[in-house]
Amino acid sequence: MRRYPLWVGTIGLAVLAMITQGCDDTAKGMKKDAEEAKPYVDAAAEKAKEKLAEAADAAKPAAEEAGEKLKELGDKAVEGAKDLGDKAEDAADKAEDKTERGAEKAERGAEKAGDKAADAGDSVSAAAQTTMVKAALMADKDVDASGIDVDTEAATRTVMLKGTVPTAAQKTTAERIAKAKVSKGYSVHNMLTVAPRS
Repeated sequence: MRRYPLWVGTIGLAVLAMITQGCDDTAKGMKKDAEEAKPYVDAAAEKAKEKLAEAADAAKPAAEEAGEKLKELGDKAVEGAKDLGDKAEDAADKAEDKTERGAEKAERGAEKAGDKAADAGDSVSAAAQTTMVKAALMADKDVDASGIDVDTEAATRTVMLKGTVPTAAQKTTAERIAKAKVSKGYSVHNMLTVAPRS
C-alpha cells in the first residue's frame, strides 16, 4: 500500500526559501508565484486531509465488523470445544472458514482505504511538482522565468509549462530543467511561446 506524507507539499516551499537571493524582479516574481501557489497548496493539503479522513471512516466499519465476527467465532469455538469427537472438529472447521472470510473482508476494506489515501497523496504530490519546478526555473540564471507559469495536472501526472520566454534556447532549457526536477512518473508538456522582451 502506497503512503504519501502530508508534508510532501511543503518541500517546494522550503526550496523557495533557499533561493531568496537574486535580483529584485526575480524576488518579486517569486513572491508573486508563492502567493499564487499558496491557495493551491492549501487546497491540496485540505483535500489530502479530507481524503485521509474518508479513508479512516471507510476502514472503520470493516474493522468493527471483522472484530464482531471474530468475537462471534470465538464464542462458537468455546461451545464447540464442549462437545466430544466429531462435534468439536466440525465447530473448528466452521470457525476457520469464518475467520478467513472476516480477514479477507478486512483486507478489502484496508485496500479501499489505501486507495483513498493514495488519491489524497497524488493531490499533494502534484502541488509539490509545481513548486519544485517553478523554484528550479527561478534559480537558473540561463532562464528568465518571470513569464513562465507552471501547472500540474494530478490525474494525468503532467507538469505544464505555460507563458513566454525571450528565446527558443530558453524554452528548451526550461523544459530540460523541468524534466530534471519532476518526480518519477510525471511528464512535462512544454507549451511556452517565444516572445522577445521589448
